[in-house]
Amino acid sequence: MAKTILLIEDDLDIQRIYSMKLDAAGFKVLLSVDATQGLTELKKEKPDLILLDIMLPGKMNGFELLKNLKEDEALKNIPVVVLTNLDTEKDEALNLGAVDYIIKANTNLDQIVEKVKSLLH
Repeated sequence: MAKTILLIEDDLDIQRIYSMKLDAAGFKVLLSVDATQGLTELKKEKPDLILLDIMLPGKMNGFELLKNLKEDEALKNIPVVVLTNLDTEKDEALNLGAVDYIIKANTNLDQIVEKVKSLLH
């Protein structure tokens, strides 16, 4: 059975490209454009891993969502990989419980897929 990835990313082009690449690698991909929609998806289906952008529209950014996830008994053990263009927030993300911090501009899609595979196998 395919592992499920929840991709929380507000850039629809990035979301589409990442989703296609992860799908081609054999993952089931759930998509959300903001933290609120991400929480709704989490209530419907618990993913095996979350790819989380930090800069999100709406009332909650990625850090706030990450903090909420790690405080929730039902969700705290889902690995979260932060995907961002911010190169200054790594310590905060890791301190909040992210398992990795990837700067999108410095990383190609194959590297992201390999990171996801290594975390889920």
